[in-house]
Amino acid sequence: MARPPSRRPQRSSRGGSPQRRANSRAPLGPPKGKVSGSKRAPTSSLELPAKGLRQVIGLHSVREVFQVRPRSVKRLWLRAGWETSQDLAELGQRAQQMGIPMEVTSVEQLERLGSGHQGLCVAVSESPLLDWDQVKGAEKMLLLALDGVEDPHNLGAILRTSWLMGVAGVIIPEMRSVGLTPTVAKVACGGAEHVPLEVETNLAAVLERLREAGFWIFGLEASDSSRQLWDLELPDKVVWVLGSEEKGLRSPVRRACDEGVQIPQLEARASYNVSVACAMALAETLRQWNLSKNIGK
Repeated sequence: MARPPSRRPQRSSRGGSPQRRANSRAPLGPPKGKVSGSKRAPTSSLELPAKGLRQVIGLHSVREVFQVRPRSVKRLWLRAGWETSQDLAELGQRAQQMGIPMEVTSVEQLERLGSGHQGLCVAVSESPLLDWDQVKGAEKMLLLALDGVEDPHNLGAILRTSWLMGVAGVIIPEMRSVGLTPTVAKVACGGAEHVPLEVETNLAAVLERLREAGFWIFGLEASDSSRQLWDLELPDKVVWVLGSEEKGLRSPVRRACDEGVQIPQLEARASYNVSVACAMALAETLRQWNLSKNIGK
């Protein structure tokens, strides 16, 4: 496949895996009552039972946790009156069968985590991890890097789309980024259990390492000097880099890209939502990959 023109620097032999850093999450208040099977059970606040856990809310997201990593569920919180809901009762019964600690909590406590809680929350001890050895050795792979995406709904939507589009991992900087919050997990609708979210201190340095591993780095931005998405011939190892809606890509991250790419639009005064732009870039990548595969048959 012919590669698009770029200002790619000479590759060096050095590489190495970027350092991983865990997200920090603040617990919420002291625990109180246990589930007794009665609607009158005492309510509990949502304190995490141990360090290193994350919280997931929302029916679809919690179901996916039980489907993908059931042994990582360390506690289940249900709203008062959970027995009257078929969905909550099914999850509660499954947790009881697995011996997972359960507590009743108030809707007010759940609201502190996110308005889309749907009456439940789980504490989870594991998250998907990006295998950097697999990244360096891959012949075909699709990655995302997000620079300054701070809206949890945008990150959640990106993780959901990434799951459906086969993205191997999403890389974010330690600063100026939202992490894997309960709202992000809820909006992702299960995607957070499949797509690794890697937190790095220096995003530009990580992009350089990926270039050394054979990836082409494309920065999505609205610039007259950028090539249009539909004009690209995309290679087999791609990293799409997206910035915040307000500020776009920071200068060091933009310089780390091989090429700037824009998505055509008819109205210059507006811009695409970052999660929508991401979905369009991923869809075009898969379209070209599938077209190339079919032509080669």
